[in-house]
Amino acid sequence: MERQMGAPPGIDGEWTVDNDGVVRRRNHRDLDSETFDRLASRIRNGLDWGVAGLCERDGAVLLVRQDGKWVLPGGGVEAGESKTEALVREMREETGLDATVGSLLVVTEQTFTHGDDHATFHFAIYDTAVAGDLTDDPGLEDEAIADVSWFETLPADTLDRGLIRFLRGR
Repeated sequence: MERQMGAPPGIDGEWTVDNDGVVRRRNHRDLDSETFDRLASRIRNGLDWGVAGLCERDGAVLLVRQDGKWVLPGGGVEAGESKTEALVREMREETGLDATVGSLLVVTEQTFTHGDDHATFHFAIYDTAVAGDLTDDPGLEDEAIADVSWFETLPADTLDRGLIRFLRGR
């Protein structure tokens, strides 16, 4: 049985919390033609799941700077890879840290639309423990990751800031 939640400030879309405590979210976003075509092509070519890790240490949360925003570290699930394998790989690539993936926290179903066309992408956030030292060269060469850091207070330009605040306060 799921229970409908009144959305806390800053959490977009419809959402519920299931019996296991997992937040289930649905968002719809209408996009311009160019952006829609780019994303829909990636989704239809097999990149239909993404993952991220919520990592906390000593009251701080780990974020990476990508495309002008702070985001949870993570990325796409490649063909033949499990979601947890993808998250371990992405954490290493983006932060230099070794990850141990814990419980599932959030599943988002993101539907992109343009006119009558649509494409759906899923994104999972896991509670994640990390070990090691942060890299001073985050991300791969072809990624737009500019920085990685721990934050006690979320920066104003954090993607899904309301959701991350909610998850940290549980």
